[in-house]
Amino acid sequence: MKFSNIPRLIFRDIPRVAIGIILLVAIAINFANIVGRYMFLAPLSWAEEVLSFLVIWGVCLGASAVTYDRRHLSMDVFVGIYPPMFRRMLDGVILAAIIGFCGFASIQAWQIVKIMAANGQVSITAEIPMTVPYAGFVVGFAMIVLAAIAESVTRRINPMSKTQDGYDL
Repeated sequence: MKFSNIPRLIFRDIPRVAIGIILLVAIAINFANIVGRYMFLAPLSWAEEVLSFLVIWGVCLGASAVTYDRRHLSMDVFVGIYPPMFRRMLDGVILAAIIGFCGFASIQAWQIVKIMAANGQVSITAEIPMTVPYAGFVVGFAMIVLAAIAESVTRRINPMSKTQDGYDL
């Protein structure tokens, strides 16, 4: 396995597999809830809450794959007309913004996880520790930072790679 494949595996492929598993679990819970509600008149009281937590984790993990593939929304209408040096500088500014904002968000989310853990707070119906859904934000934002750095380094190591929009940086 080439070095350039390892970051792709960690920040894109594994999160995609995890999202697939999360979706299958969510479908199974939703199906069981439907059967319980309409066949036995006994829905799963915890299903909606757990489904919400699964969505949180799926979105947070998916953000890593989106970041690694450089598929975030961007205003790139005029990028193609800029000289390569300006595009590289713009790419550096974007990378610094991602690291700064998402790094800050990850640290703040960690503070919330610590508070939830200290309070022993659990969800209302499923009684899941609230550290579980909030940890998704810690992991998600941290993975965005690492994925952005890994993608940037990988692109510098492999100059043949291009951004998602096809422009060399």
